[in-house]
Amino acid sequence: MTKYDLFRRRIAPIAFGLVLAFIAYDTCNKHERTRATVVLDFGSAGERVHAVEAEIWMNGEQVTQFRREAQGRTIGRTEFKTSLPDHDGEIRIDIELTGGEHRPTTRKIHVDEGATVTVPLERELQ
Repeated sequence: MTKYDLFRRRIAPIAFGLVLAFIAYDTCNKHERTRATVVLDFGSAGERVHAVEAEIWMNGEQVTQFRREAQGRTIGRTEFKTSLPDHDGEIRIDIELTGGEHRPTTRKIHVDEGATVTVPLERELQ
């Protein structure tokens, strides 16, 4: 068996398979994702917040979820990083106040790559 025959019968099919696998992987993972940071701003009412749940919905599907509870007296700075399939969507927030009262709210959001999206919530908590 010559070197050419070895290449043609053994190495070429393996190389061809690897190239096909790479093309398939690249095609499947080409979906654009928008990375952003979402900040929930409770303002001066933050000391009354015990827990918060947030869901981001895009194109009728829930794409991310976030939950945080206060570890001490206040919940503190509440932010989360996310990778989203689109630029426009809706954030559904459920705020649990000290004492068990819930304040649900929904906001439209627009995100750009690398952006920090601040959602002011102080008005809903007063």
